[in-house]
Amino acid sequence: MSPLKIAAIYLLLGCVWILFSDQLVSWLFADAPPEVLARAQTLKGWAFVIVSAVIIGVLVHVSIRRMEHASSFMDLQSSMIRHAHTGILAADRDKKVIYANPAISRMSSTPLKLILGRSMKEFRSGAHEEPFYEELWREVDETGLWQGEVIARRRDGSLYTQWVTVTRVDDREGEVAYYVMFATDISQEKADKERLRYLAFYDPLTDLPNRALISEHLKNALRQTPAEGSGQVAVMFVDLDDFKTINESYGHQAGDQLLRLAADRILGILVDGSQLGRFGGDEFVVLMTGVTDQKQVEQMASRLLDALGEGFQLDDDTRVMVRASIGICLSRGSRGGDSDDTRRLFSQADSALSEAKAAGKNIFAFYHTEMTRQARRRLELEEALTTALARKEFVLYYQPVHDVASGRLIGAEALVRWQHPEWGLVSPNEFIPLAEETGQIVEIGARVASEAARQIRAWTELGLEPGVVAINVSSRQLARGHFPAFLRSVIEENGIEGHRLEVELTESSLLALGERTTDLLREIRETGVQLAIDDFGTGYSSLSYLRRFRVDKLKIDRSFVNELQVDGGSLGIVKAVIAMGQAMGLQVQAEGVELDSQLDTLARLGCDSFQGYLRAAPMPAEQFQKLLGASQSQQSEG
Repeated sequence: MSPLKIAAIYLLLGCVWILFSDQLVSWLFADAPPEVLARAQTLKGWAFVIVSAVIIGVLVHVSIRRMEHASSFMDLQSSMIRHAHTGILAADRDKKVIYANPAISRMSSTPLKLILGRSMKEFRSGAHEEPFYEELWREVDETGLWQGEVIARRRDGSLYTQWVTVTRVDDREGEVAYYVMFATDISQEKADKERLRYLAFYDPLTDLPNRALISEHLKNALRQTPAEGSGQVAVMFVDLDDFKTINESYGHQAGDQLLRLAADRILGILVDGSQLGRFGGDEFVVLMTGVTDQKQVEQMASRLLDALGEGFQLDDDTRVMVRASIGICLSRGSRGGDSDDTRRLFSQADSALSEAKAAGKNIFAFYHTEMTRQARRRLELEEALTTALARKEFVLYYQPVHDVASGRLIGAEALVRWQHPEWGLVSPNEFIPLAEETGQIVEIGARVASEAARQIRAWTELGLEPGVVAINVSSRQLARGHFPAFLRSVIEENGIEGHRLEVELTESSLLALGERTTDLLREIRETGVQLAIDDFGTGYSSLSYLRRFRVDKLKIDRSFVNELQVDGGSLGIVKAVIAMGQAMGLQVQAEGVELDSQLDTLARLGCDSFQGYLRAAPMPAEQFQKLLGASQSQQSEG
C-alpha cells in the first residue's frame, strides 16, 4: 500500500475520532463528577494513540509485504529475462537499445556494452534489402506486432538465422513508449530440417536423387510428354552385376567408393534431359525423355555398358572390373502421371532387368508383357510354396537307371514333383529355382531324402532289389553344416544300408563351399552313401578337384547327350568324360538318353549306365515298384 493511502486512512480515522469521541465520552459520563470526566478524556486520548498506532502498524505491515512480494516477483522476472535462452531486447521510441539480456550477447557474440545505446539499424546484417525493414516497422506500427525470419550477423561476420518477434508498447496516451524484440537462433533447427529434407529425397552416399525423388521426376516427365505422338519416356534400371563380390572381397568402404565412381561415370554419359537416381543397393535409375526412336535408348544402354565395363581404380593398388545389366521399359506420356504409373514402370524395368541378368552379364533387355505374366506366376508359386510342404503336396517320382551293356535295371533317381490340388503337376523348372532362392529347398530336400529312404526300406521288405536310389542335394543343404548328421539319422531311422543311397551334388555347389568341401565330402562318405557329381561338364570341370574330392560317379549332362549325333564337340566331351572316369576308377552315367543311336554311341565309348525317356520317364513309386518286380522276374527266368 502506498504512503498516500496510509496518510488518507489516518486522516479519515482522526476526523472521525475528533467528531464523535467527545460526544461519546459526554454521553457515557454525563452524571460523573468532573475528576472522572477528566480521567475519561485522558483515556480517550490514549485510546486514540493506541488504535491509530495499531491501524498504522497493520497498514505499514501490509504495505511492506506487498512491496516485498512485488520486489520478489520483479527479481524473478529479471532473473528469467537474464537466464532466458531467447534473446530479449528493448529499444526506445527512436529505436535505440535501452536493454538487452545476455542471450542477445551470446547469440550475436557481442558484449552487452557494445549493444546498449546503439540504434537497431546498426545491427542489420545486409542480407535483407531496405524494403524488408520498411515493411517490418510498418506492420509493427499498424498492428503492434511482427514475426518472421531475420538473417543476422555475428560480430565475427558470420550469418545466422533468427526467428524474431517485435512488439510495440504504448504509454497511457497511446504513443510509442518503447519496442520489445524477442529473438531465437534457429540456424541449427533450419539446418536439421534441411538435412531431413535432403535425406528424404537424396541418397547421402552418391548425392543422387533417391527412389522418392526420382519417382517425382518420372511423374513430371510423364505429364510433360504428350500421350499421343512419337515422344516417349524411357526408364532404365542399371545394376552392377559383380558388386556383391567386390563388396565382400574388398570391404564396404571400397563398395561405397565404387558406387560413387559408377554414379559419376553414368552422369558423364547421360545426354541433356536425362536424369539419374539411385534406386537402392547397387541399382541406378536413368530417365530419358523425348525418346522418338528405340535406337536412342539402345545406343545409350550400350554406352553405359561400355563405360561401366572399363573398370574402376579404387585406390593406388586396387582396380576392379565391373559388368552391368540394364532393364528398360518405354512409356508414352500420361496427364495423370500418378504413383500407379511410376510403380508400374519401375516394375516393368525391374522385370526387364531380371531378364537381362538371366541372359548373362553386360547386356540390356527391354520389357515385354510376358514378363508381367511370369512375375505374377512367380508370386503365385511363392505363395503356394509356403503351404505345399504342410499339405504334403510334394511327391517323389523315380526315373529308372539301366546298365548300358546289359540293359538291366540297376537303380533310379528320385525326383521331387509338386502335385498342386488345382494346378496339377507343377514343373520342377518352375518351382525348384524359386525354392532355392527362398531357402525352402532345404526342407524340401530333407523331405526327399527321408521319403526315398522310407521307400527303399518298403521295397526291400517286399523282397525287391531297388539297387541304388539317387537324391539331389542343394548347395543350401550343404551350407547348413549338419547335412552328414541328418543323412546318418535318415539311414538309421529307416534301417537301410547306406550304399543304397546316392547323393548327387553339382560342381558349382561343391566349389561354393570352398575349403570345407573336402571335410564335408569325407563326412558324407562315412555315412556309407555313394557320391555322384551331377551335370558334369557344364561347370568348372577340373581334374584337380576330382583328385581331391573322392566321388563314385560322374553324370554326363543331358545337353551333351542330346547333341551326340550333331555336334562333334559334344561327342568329344562325352568321350573325354568317359575316358576320365575310367582312368580314375569312377562310374559314368549319362542323362537324357532318348534315341537308340545315342545309347549305341555311349555303349561304344564304354559308358556304364544311363537314364532317359528311351527306356522310361520318371514314374510314381507304385509304377516303379511294378517295374522292379517285372525286372526281377525276367532276371529269374533268364
